[in-house]
Amino acid sequence: MPKIEIGELSAEIPEGWNSQGMLTLTLPSDDPNVKPNIILTKEYLPKTVDLGQYFNRIKESIKKRGIKDLKISDEKDIAISGMRGKMMICSWDVSAMAEMMQQQNPGQPAPSIKPGQMVKQIQVTLLKDTLAINMTASFPEEKFTDYYKPFQGFLKTLKVL
Repeated sequence: MPKIEIGELSAEIPEGWNSQGMLTLTLPSDDPNVKPNIILTKEYLPKTVDLGQYFNRIKESIKKRGIKDLKISDEKDIAISGMRGKMMICSWDVSAMAEMMQQQNPGQPAPSIKPGQMVKQIQVTLLKDTLAINMTASFPEEKFTDYYKPFQGFLKTLKVL
């Protein structure tokens, strides 16, 4: 019987069930207002898809968010644990995201963020047959290298069974 283990949580998965879902990891931060994080999702797609097409859909959905100062600074092919993948690094001013949220949800309180607070985000997509793994890692731009190194170390330990 398959088993899941996440931190202090463990469970056996009944036959016929699929393990799909989302996990958020937070990295230590000395700033109480900043929570650098990695969001990892695992899902089974209805059919095998082309990596380039799948990744382009993700990239287009990021662009369509309407963040006016979004910049893609790097995009490359990768391989992790025998899975082909793509990685992209982009950045934007967090205040632009808050402004966009306010426009999309008028009447809802939006976070008060000063212009110039930049975030860098790493998007990693891995595909193997119908298994898709996506990771989004968001870090403050001024500390990007401090967080990027441990993120790379995390990727090296990732094993797909």
